[in-house]
Amino acid sequence: MKSLPSAVAGFCWILLAAVSMPALAEDSPEAVVKRRFEATAHRDIDAIASLYAPDAIETSPAFCNARQGSAGARKTYGDLFRDAPGIEDEVTNFVVDGNHVAVQFIARVRKPDGSIAFEAPLANFLTVEHGRIVRDDTYFDTKGRPCS
Repeated sequence: MKSLPSAVAGFCWILLAAVSMPALAEDSPEAVVKRRFEATAHRDIDAIASLYAPDAIETSPAFCNARQGSAGARKTYGDLFRDAPGIEDEVTNFVVDGNHVAVQFIARVRKPDGSIAFEAPLANFLTVEHGRIVRDDTYFDTKGRPCS
């Protein structure tokens, strides 16, 4: 049987290894963007808006002008949930480079019978600083629809 000091030393090594393992910090760019997708799936506009810095810039081919801050995010997602209440996202690629996150995903709306009513591939490029989204640029084919 090992002595108490060696058992304590072994426990300390295990604890040190667990503490030093990289964890997904709550305010890391990856965690923030994943929370935004989770909040979108739950239609939680307050949670989405809380992830945007007050001076965040949000651009999209759907907007005639850039939107700013949490108020811009509220408009974006409020309009989205109103116009496409059953929208769902399927993330197909997620890349993190420092404070930049690139996400490719498919936005999809289904008919009551489960068939696809609308589907669009999108690319989203975000910058996160201090746990908040400061830049959100989305790209997709508008199929000729005018901005709003």
